[in-house]
Amino acid sequence: MTGIRSKITQGVVAGLSAAVLAGTATLAQEPRSVTILPDVPEAATRVPDTSPMRLELLNSTVKVENSAGVSVDVVPRLEVPAGSKIGFRIATRKAGYLILLDVDASGKLTQIFPNPTAATHGLRDATNLVKPGRPLTLPQLDTPYAGFDFVADLPAGIAMVVALLSDKPVQVVDLPDTPPPAFAPGDTLKYVRDQARTLKVPNPDGGRLEQPNWSIDGKFYLIK
Repeated sequence: MTGIRSKITQGVVAGLSAAVLAGTATLAQEPRSVTILPDVPEAATRVPDTSPMRLELLNSTVKVENSAGVSVDVVPRLEVPAGSKIGFRIATRKAGYLILLDVDASGKLTQIFPNPTAATHGLRDATNLVKPGRPLTLPQLDTPYAGFDFVADLPAGIAMVVALLSDKPVQVVDLPDTPPPAFAPGDTLKYVRDQARTLKVPNPDGGRLEQPNWSIDGKFYLIK
């Protein structure tokens, strides 16, 4: 009897051992997925809206239609102290008429080139035709653009300059002063594009209204 119990016990142990080994083999064959969680709160891992990294990300990803290949850059740098003067460099692959808009950190839109007052009075320095191979720098000494003056003023935060290039003569655009509330910086360029598509300008010959083809580029910069 003792011998039978011994054999039964040995059989049970052997069966359990085989089951454990089989389970171990099954686990070894199954793919394992491991997620490493950060040891800091999620909010602390987000990139702040005013960081240079956020600025670089916006400038590399926020784009709209730009068939003329117009480009605008902020000079001398993209991070500027509040109250400092800055300039702009504009280049294009096709000739067109340039409008520059500034969108401050609160979302307010302002035409800064050509000067709207000068343009409406037909002054010489309102000329805004730019051509391929001849980048335009504002301000530019010994040119009609020498008097251009722009100050990066408060509020602090991410602002943007927008270059609108029209294939038809235009010197002033009538856009709303501000985008709708709660617009993220990345949405503002698309908003300007959509508003520009609604604009019409007089034909120089007959005076009838025409819709320009716009090419658009934007550059975000940081006011500190």
